[in-house]
Amino acid sequence: MVQIKLDRLEIKVGESMGALTSLLSSIYTKFLTLVKIIAIAGFCFFVGVQTVAAQTWLLSPPPISGRHVERDSIQPADVLARVQLFHQQLESIRIEMGKPQDTRQMHLATNARPHEVYFQALTLYIKADRFALELTGSTGLKPIPVSAEEISPYHVWLLVNAAYHRLVVVKAELDIPESFLEKPSNDTTTPTDVGRAIVQANRQLNVMLQQRFSPSEVYQQLEAARHYAQALLEGFGRNQDSPSLPPFQRGKTPTDVFLQLIRCFEQLEEFANVSGVSILHIDGSAARKVAPEFQVQPSDVYDLATLLLSDLAYIHGKKYRGHTIPTVPFPGTKFPSHVFQLARGLQGQLDELYGLARENPDWLSH
Repeated sequence: MVQIKLDRLEIKVGESMGALTSLLSSIYTKFLTLVKIIAIAGFCFFVGVQTVAAQTWLLSPPPISGRHVERDSIQPADVLARVQLFHQQLESIRIEMGKPQDTRQMHLATNARPHEVYFQALTLYIKADRFALELTGSTGLKPIPVSAEEISPYHVWLLVNAAYHRLVVVKAELDIPESFLEKPSNDTTTPTDVGRAIVQANRQLNVMLQQRFSPSEVYQQLEAARHYAQALLEGFGRNQDSPSLPPFQRGKTPTDVFLQLIRCFEQLEEFANVSGVSILHIDGSAARKVAPEFQVQPSDVYDLATLLLSDLAYIHGKKYRGHTIPTVPFPGTKFPSHVFQLARGLQGQLDELYGLARENPDWLSH
């Protein structure tokens, strides 16, 4: 009797030569898949506060504009061109998978800044990486966050390009033959244009995920935002280890949470303006008109929560350069009502910050 042991798996060949053949075939197939994934996506992604170290894969294909992939060279037009290339790749995968197209449009934001676009691009990478993991079993390396006040279009381009390469892995796994060439974008492209294109890509990706973004992940983003808000309050002498939350209200929906976050953003913008900081503007009146018919998904709420987090981190960085809050752990199962409660708590903090900043508008320089 011949006995083979392979990583705790025992197969008695005398009893079943077919089982051995099946095992070897499976190992060979997995080996070829692994080689293909490594060949296509063998890149490293590291973003530091002032430096970026990356292998050639991360920097290819080069921008169609001919600009060098350098901090002082990459422009919003380069980022938009790469986002549009991402859209083309994603559309070919969508058609192959027979998934529906997300055609919803809600353009509420203007005056976007690179740090806000960066956080949206980070969401794009997270979703693309989850998508690739679901379909190929491979995962990319997590980017090391860059300090919010140091972000430029260059950092956004790196993230979008990393997300693009995750789709390349998926296309190879699905044997999709179509290829696409990047098309140049107008040099008048603004960060707002880039942000809107990324948000649309995020919406489509969420439709295609098996594990879509959930209220729990929105809760985690808002918990981080509340930590930043509390750190800012402590700078005004308002020390409170665990800010209280308003009463819990049952039966809330993603739309309810979305509109509550719009109110938070309006208060955050007031706080930023009186503090002399320019951030994204969201048309709250338009949001209240269109949100009830928009079929808001937790992913849409996540995108808005991410914008809030990005701006609070940005303002915090202006006061406490180089300091960040600890990582917020996953909160477990949460529903929209839990997120709504947390969002109302965040609004209370923002109301207090606004009042304190009105009394001391030069607080950032002290």
